[in-house]
Amino acid sequence: MERLSNDVFDRYYKSWHGIDAAYDKIAARCGVTSNIMNILTMLYKHRTPMSQNELSRELYLSKQTVTSVVDSLEKRGLVTRTISEGDRRSREVALTESGRTAGRRIGREMRRVELAAFELLSEEEQRALVNIQEKLWHGFYQVLGEE
Repeated sequence: MERLSNDVFDRYYKSWHGIDAAYDKIAARCGVTSNIMNILTMLYKHRTPMSQNELSRELYLSKQTVTSVVDSLEKRGLVTRTISEGDRRSREVALTESGRTAGRRIGREMRRVELAAFELLSEEEQRALVNIQEKLWHGFYQVLGEE
């Protein structure tokens, strides 16, 4: 049983890191980092400004990482940051027109690659993959006492 467990975990880690590396490659093809890709596409899909705290929560990124990436995007003219009307301590991030264009372009490329990879699986395998990933995700948080 020990040997099987090590093999399963080795395969799990390799696939996890491989998928993560694939997203890094998608981002690199678009001329950005994966954190920039994720923030731009999240803002684009959301359609309305999001607070930096929301971005941090939704993307499971540290507040420091979000602040650093948003600083970079603001310098590039892809986002603007304003003080939240509801909470003066909070900053809301919105895409500029250039940011919307970049978010759309990057999001479409990401989805194109995802769909092509998913099409290698049957519909049943696709659903099973997502169901198992969700179960594992929630299992981690249950074990960590956060759910």
